Amino acid sequence: MKKLKLILVFIAVILIAFIFIQELPVKHAISAEFDYIPKGELPLGEIEIICEHSDVSGADWKILGYNNHLFPSTNGYMYVEGINPLNELSEFITIYDNGVAGYKKNRFIIKGVLEKREGPRYNEQDGNLVLISKGWEILSPISRRDFFRPYASKSYLSKWDYKSSK
Repeated sequence: MKKLKLILVFIAVILIAFIFIQELPVKHAISAEFDYIPKGELPLGEIEIICEHSDVSGADWKILGYNNHLFPSTNGYMYVEGINPLNELSEFITIYDNGVAGYKKNRFIIKGVLEKREGPRYNEQDGNLVLISKGWEILSPISRRDFFRPYASKSYLSKWDYKSSK
C-alpha cells in the first residue's frame, strides 16, 4: 500500500512539473497603452502595424493603426506574408472572440514593409495591402478561449499558446 502511494505521488509530481514547465514565459506581451514607441528607429520603408484578426472574407488582418498611433475608426485590411502570428500561435490566441461583452480580440503589432498588390486575389474592399512581416509582438492583456487554462497569464505567451513547441 505504501509503495502504491509513493508511485502515485511520484506520478503527480512529474505531471505538475510538466504543466509548470509548459506555462513558463516564451514571449512577453507589451503594454496595451497606445503610446507604444517602436524599439529604436525603424529602417527606411518599415512600419509597425497595430492589428487584430479579421472576421471578413479576404484579408486576414484588420488594421487598427500604425507605429504608435491608433486609428479612431475602421481603416482597412491586409494580408501578412513572412512571420505571421496566425502560422505560429494557437487559434485560442489569434482568433479569440467569444462574443461576450467585455472580451476583445488580441491585438498584435506586426513589423515589416507594406506593399500594395494588384490581381484577382486583392481588391480595395477585401484588402490589397500586403505586409512583408519581419516580426510581431502581442499587446497585453492576452485573452484566451482555452477552457483548460482559466488562470493562464495575461502578460505572456507560454508553450501552450503555440501550435508547436517553440
